[in-house]
Amino acid sequence: MACTNKSTKIKFLSFFITATASTILCTGTATATDRFPVQNAFLPTGRPIAAPTAFLEMCSRSPEDCRQSDKAEPARIVSLARQAMVKKYELAFAHLTSGADPIPGAVDTPQWPRLTGNRLIDATQTAAPVADYARIDLDRDAMTILKAVNRRVNRGLIADTDARVYQIDDYWEAPALTRGARGDCEDFALVKRRLLIAAGIPAAALSLAIVRTRYGEDHAVLVVATRQGDFVLDNLASRVRPWQKTGYDWVSRQGPGDDLGWVSLTPVPAAVPVRAMRIAYSR
Repeated sequence: MACTNKSTKIKFLSFFITATASTILCTGTATATDRFPVQNAFLPTGRPIAAPTAFLEMCSRSPEDCRQSDKAEPARIVSLARQAMVKKYELAFAHLTSGADPIPGAVDTPQWPRLTGNRLIDATQTAAPVADYARIDLDRDAMTILKAVNRRVNRGLIADTDARVYQIDDYWEAPALTRGARGDCEDFALVKRRLLIAAGIPAAALSLAIVRTRYGEDHAVLVVATRQGDFVLDNLASRVRPWQKTGYDWVSRQGPGDDLGWVSLTPVPAAVPVRAMRIAYSR
């Protein structure tokens, strides 16, 4: 997978500053903060979409990393994740034989028309799920915990690609923070999720999210839902930031109240071909 690291950023820094300045002067930019007002402290939520394949695969072998409630039965999560993967493969095979337009990760046949339409509609203009995340109060103690976990994982885990670590293009795992442990962006996010839950943050306040960086690469972060807004723990940033100040284009996110559910944060043009997820990471 193509990745972004610090040396790449340094090489392109001077060019990017010049090009960006010219773009702002001539045409302006289209970042997440342009699409959504800065004063909007909460991430918009769109129509439900299917979960990423690698997420479902992880849930089938490690349901604890998907649970949003203590009431959720691990065996049920495993069963539903496996059913979703089977149905997805059936749809993928049907596409190969029928020539239908594929929708990555579609969960079941009745969802097909809805997901097809969702790729053409601005997610911020569609109905949001009724449920909300279990928002915490972001007091001084809570922010201290978020900062400590973000710093610990960013320093303790060595960034690397799934291809080198697991010999597979996209594999979601929460590695133990042992000496020499490696992982890519979603692995960082999953380890942070585990540590925050252990520190008393409810799982239902945490969600994995897929964003797109300024380099055009897909990247995974952890979002913490608070009453003061949605905040981001990121392996590419040392600070815990409000979502609208990350500079990312937001693509999708785990949905509230559903262990396997995801929601769209931005439309994906139908003309964009299906491709493997390219992960941004930092050495």
